[in-house]
Amino acid sequence: MADGNTTQNTSAIIKAQVYSDVILEQLKDGFLPDGLFRNVTDFGNGDTLFIPTIGETVIHDYTEDTAAKYDPVDTGQVTLSITEYKQAGTYVTDKLKQDAYALAAIESQIPQQHLYKIKEAYETGLLAQANVQTLGNLNEINGYPHRWVAGGTNHILTIDDFVAMRLAFQKANVPEEGWVAIVDPISEAALNYQVSQVALTDKPLMGEFAESGFSNDHKFIANIMGFDVWVSNRLPRIDSETIDGVSITNGIANVFMAMGDDMTKPFMGAWRQMPKTIGEYNKDYFRDEYVTSARWGFGAQRVDTLGVVISSATNYIPA
Repeated sequence: MADGNTTQNTSAIIKAQVYSDVILEQLKDGFLPDGLFRNVTDFGNGDTLFIPTIGETVIHDYTEDTAAKYDPVDTGQVTLSITEYKQAGTYVTDKLKQDAYALAAIESQIPQQHLYKIKEAYETGLLAQANVQTLGNLNEINGYPHRWVAGGTNHILTIDDFVAMRLAFQKANVPEEGWVAIVDPISEAALNYQVSQVALTDKPLMGEFAESGFSNDHKFIANIMGFDVWVSNRLPRIDSETIDGVSITNGIANVFMAMGDDMTKPFMGAWRQMPKTIGEYNKDYFRDEYVTSARWGFGAQRVDTLGVVISSATNYIPA
């Protein structure tokens, strides 16, 4: 009579269950916090969410004893699609289990490695939403640009860019709370050369993001002109772009956004499948196999609370 499943011959499944728990636990602590975007994970079935939008109301001068003027409601919609379906797979052969003296240490790294790659793709996809703006355009809101090439020598990011973005947000009537700027380490280095010229605060105004895990992978450096400034290596890369006659190649899109509440945030996101791990023993290849998969999507819900300054990906010294 054939043996049934036991803890000895189903070890891959047991480990996969443990790895899934580990991944979900680290997911809560290590990802960009959901607070950086509007979480619409519970939107139901299908892979595309349609959200209606309503434009501004028009007002008119009124003359007594005349008919009031009526205007149609200016409507539109924004969409979010579940576009990403990612997986990471690893196997451990019986021979390795028999010969490796540090097998436990090797296997313990499997969930971390799977999560890291999924996490990298997830955060890169979120920050890439900054390019929903019209490329090669100032993207003016109420007459003030929300996208431009950094104004410093050699296209480095400067304090003046923060001054200009603050003004752009104010002119767009962006509520002055929860302003965040995410910059590349090259941009941080450029700002370090200018730090003696301006007073910077050393504590984030958006303290809850530091507490919820944002600071685990992204360094807070200062609050500049009302923007909490964080550093990330996963910002969108710009091969070449010309805005208002200024051209840049090999650039980085430094992202500015407002996150006072869900209706203010420029981005929205949703999980269709949180990361999960499945394991099995492959009797043909004599090995334990583990595969982790996840599905998600991001979209832009508004552009007036979004700003982008494209700076050099290599230059950081003003010269």
